[in-house]
Amino acid sequence: MAEVTAAELAGSPTWFPLEAQTAGTLRLVRLDEAAYRGASFLDQRILSTNPDAGVCSVEAATTAAGMLDARAHYIFHIGHVGSTLLSRILGEHPGFHSVREPALLRTLAAKQAQTAHLPSLTATLTLLARTWRTPQRALIKATSFVSEIAESILATDDHAAALLVFTPALSYLRCILGGPNSRVESKVLAPARLARLQARIGGAALPNPPRSEGEWIAMSWLCEMASLCEAWAQHEDRVYWVDFEGFLSNPSVGVSGALGALGVAPTAQDVDGLLAGPWMGRYAKAPEYAYDAALRRTVLEAADREHGGEIRRGMDWLAHTAGHHRLIDAALTR
Repeated sequence: MAEVTAAELAGSPTWFPLEAQTAGTLRLVRLDEAAYRGASFLDQRILSTNPDAGVCSVEAATTAAGMLDARAHYIFHIGHVGSTLLSRILGEHPGFHSVREPALLRTLAAKQAQTAHLPSLTATLTLLARTWRTPQRALIKATSFVSEIAESILATDDHAAALLVFTPALSYLRCILGGPNSRVESKVLAPARLARLQARIGGAALPNPPRSEGEWIAMSWLCEMASLCEAWAQHEDRVYWVDFEGFLSNPSVGVSGALGALGVAPTAQDVDGLLAGPWMGRYAKAPEYAYDAALRRTVLEAADREHGGEIRRGMDWLAHTAGHHRLIDAALTR
């Protein structure tokens, strides 16, 4: 396993900091541009591609970060709302280097940095922001629950902008209930999301704790939306909301607006070129599978037929939770 120096880390994104390995060291993997472009998740799943491995000390990583200027924008989202698709489309622009779902940010969001012996949030973001060419900016797409620290991430760099990707609650309920894997994931994450939501609204218990599956999914939507709304409240001039339903109805407007929010003045030719790429007709997390707006509608309509009762329970739960806290109301009126 290669011992990677601070200078090597600072030189390019080639050595990607994957995770804490032992006390005081980080596990690194060697990636080229194609590997970054292909990866839906820059976490332990990247090991299935058998990349070269390396190691560095946390001290070396921190030193490397000190040699660099953080130049990143971000995509925060509530999960299952097209953020990977948006990241892939925007990543085709020569001005961006897309970094999708880095594992280190999950650890930091879970407040495990001290026990995992990780670099600071600022140092970690600086390393993730390395690009292949000087004019580029990294476009870091976080995992959904990393939105818990979105406002802190944006506070590390006054020049960073963020896309906040969401769908309205009804669409979210239909989407999660329409996919067996999504339902399993939602159930696993639900207890942590309830704790996060209660902490974010001051620690008070919700007036109507969720009980049915639809209510738990609605609570999960509310938790992640509350995180995005707080980032919006703290950094309103640097965030841009992307409603995925609106994006699908007019992708050209959606891409143009996202690029503009990230500091790019796109031409119609630029937008057409990005949308003509391979991504609009594929499942962005697993591009070997076809997936488009028509198939998505089919999935949502099936959810209406098979889970209409739970969808209604979830929407009723949200209606009864309104008025309990400013962030709840901000989410419900977004």
